[in-house]
Amino acid sequence: MEPLKDIGEVARLFGISRSTAYRLKKQDDWPHHRFGTEIRFSEADIEAIRTKYAQTPPEPRRAPRVGTRAQRRKQ
Repeated sequence: MEPLKDIGEVARLFGISRSTAYRLKKQDDWPHHRFGTEIRFSEADIEAIRTKYAQTPPEPRRAPRVGTRAQRRKQ
């Protein structure tokens, strides 16, 4: 049986911060195991998280609307 990973290891694996990992775990209901106050992830949990985000592509970023009001005043 493979060792379970803590949330810091999972955050490093996905390239995100620990606080972002905690937020996404709560917000997107990541599969995990809880032992008292410890949160651990198995390899199956990590694969489930990967497939969840592989199915839903992130929303495209929009360009910031900086300076539009100033440009309208000049016209």
